[in-house]
Amino acid sequence: MTQYKITIKDTTYDVEILDDPRQAEVAVKVNGEQFTVEAEEIGGKAPVAVKSAPTPAPVRAAAAPSAAPAVVAGPGTIKSPLPGVINAIKVQVGQKVKVNDELCVIEAMKAMNVIRAQSEGTVARIHVNVGGKVAHGAPLMDIE
Repeated sequence: MTQYKITIKDTTYDVEILDDPRQAEVAVKVNGEQFTVEAEEIGGKAPVAVKSAPTPAPVRAAAAPSAAPAVVAGPGTIKSPLPGVINAIKVQVGQKVKVNDELCVIEAMKAMNVIRAQSEGTVARIHVNVGGKVAHGAPLMDIE
């Protein structure tokens, strides 16, 4: 078990690596919240990409680790119904949406899955990027 204190943009995170970072999947805790991450070797180092975290930003298990701030899901947070890759984002921050409007497209097993608004509101924040991987239940965007 390795522990780090990481500061990103004046916010400090306590990161604890619970498993051997050389494994394909590694358990980590960020500020006490546990995530499963997927390790992928790149250029001789083993960065760890967040697999089941609120934000798909990387957590590094190297000497100078970094972690993305955890995203807190609120009542207007649209969550991913399946794991996959963001193929398209159909809305912008500030855009008003109605029930059944297309929000984004997630590619999973070569199928394109359209994620639609379940309520009316305004897109307040988008948590994902085109090409980014998302886990089941990961926040996609906030609608207020």
